[in-house]
Amino acid sequence: MNSLKIRNLSYKYPSAAEPIFNALNLDFQKGWSAVTGINGSGKSTLLKLISKELKIQKGEILGNDLVVYCAQSTEFPPQQIEEFMMTYTKEAYKLRDLLQVKDEWLKTWEVLSHGERKRLQLAVALSSESDVLMVDEPTNHLDRRSQAIVLEALKSYLGIGILVSHDRTLLDALSQQTIMIKAGEVLKYKSKFSLAQQANRQILSHKKKVISEQENELKKIKKVVQVQKEKISLAKKRFSKKNVDKNDSSMKEKINGAILTGKDKNDGQMLQRTISKQRHLSENINKLSKEYATGISFEGEIAKHNFPIAVEKNCIALFESTQLCFPRLSIDIGDKVGISGENGVGKSTFISYFIKKIDFKHDYLYIPQEITDKQAEQLFCEISNMNSEAKGELFTLVQRLGSDAKALLNSSIPSPGEVRKLLIAQGLLKHPSLIILDEPTNHMDLESIELLETSLKEYEGVLLFITHDEIFLENLSTKQWIFQKSQNQPYMVQEIL
Repeated sequence: MNSLKIRNLSYKYPSAAEPIFNALNLDFQKGWSAVTGINGSGKSTLLKLISKELKIQKGEILGNDLVVYCAQSTEFPPQQIEEFMMTYTKEAYKLRDLLQVKDEWLKTWEVLSHGERKRLQLAVALSSESDVLMVDEPTNHLDRRSQAIVLEALKSYLGIGILVSHDRTLLDALSQQTIMIKAGEVLKYKSKFSLAQQANRQILSHKKKVISEQENELKKIKKVVQVQKEKISLAKKRFSKKNVDKNDSSMKEKINGAILTGKDKNDGQMLQRTISKQRHLSENINKLSKEYATGISFEGEIAKHNFPIAVEKNCIALFESTQLCFPRLSIDIGDKVGISGENGVGKSTFISYFIKKIDFKHDYLYIPQEITDKQAEQLFCEISNMNSEAKGELFTLVQRLGSDAKALLNSSIPSPGEVRKLLIAQGLLKHPSLIILDEPTNHMDLESIELLETSLKEYEGVLLFITHDEIFLENLSTKQWIFQKSQNQPYMVQEIL
């Protein structure tokens, strides 16, 4: 199959007020196409429609008979995992070697790191016979070395590839076509991501100029409306017989003559035309500028008496006979500690140990790197039971992290990035003095990552975060804890101030 065609596709979730796609037309050729957009814009929905996981409501998709969809979540092992691991062909060996998949991973999914799960998940997807391969955030959870491994593996695919990712390096290295989903509009560029982004910024710059011009015109029209209203008000007083002496027939005849000439009627019609123009202009500005107030602030008193806190020098078991050893580690008010290291060195295990040791009760916010379907369901249940004031605050925070709060409220299937934003917003309502985030940029779109980074910089409490995003790490951390593997020795933690 040489192409995948989408024709007049429309889709609306039952609980949503508006369709997520309306008469969508797209073409995919051999090679990789990037699909970008904010969380909840419809990226994953598009992939699920192509893979037939969701049923088309209107329109058609041609060329999707042999499709493999590698989803974001690593909660469950792929269905074909055993078949892949028990296949001994040259191609299977090559993939296992390329993605550095180990034989023992077949029976140890539950104890694998999310990065190891992702590599195995991708190996199974690449081994499947397909005309179309769709991968959703393939570098989530992956360290730099694993990201390079995945890039080489995806380059080996020769069919029609569709990539959803916030990883700019990966997008540029693979994409030949870029599709941007923005504010319900689908934009297509026959270029790699960075060039498409540059072209889109030029379009946005032009739109902002048009908006500025129309806002100035709107201000002038508002003044005209005010003048016309005052004119009509004076006319009504002038044409009123209320204060005319009942015996003054001459004045009454003059007023009747003015009314008959239609002067007040003409002024009223002119006012209605101006108001109509004002309304049309306002609607056009709203259509052009679907931008939200962005950036969150952290309010409330930080409980400084809880700090400093520390975990003493120790070694903890990871798996089999492997240990993670660390010196005495402490954190104090204002510290933003970035934790980095390869997949499988015990970063998340250490965080679990840290939380148990510090005894912070409820004065902290912890968000794991993956949120299960059950946890997401519980989250939505808690939100539905909130009072209207708290719910309003929560959705304001979500909106300021770059998502359409109204659409999210009506969505029955939020994206993983939106669930993460909801958890962050829910936690911030409690005004925590300690925030612990495990891979906070996973599943989040580029705009939201930048907004979160900016907001966390201003946070006055203590921040502890694990990340493989080097830009995020360097921009945010005041000190770093680096987790390192070691041959024939315990894994070690090094502190850099």
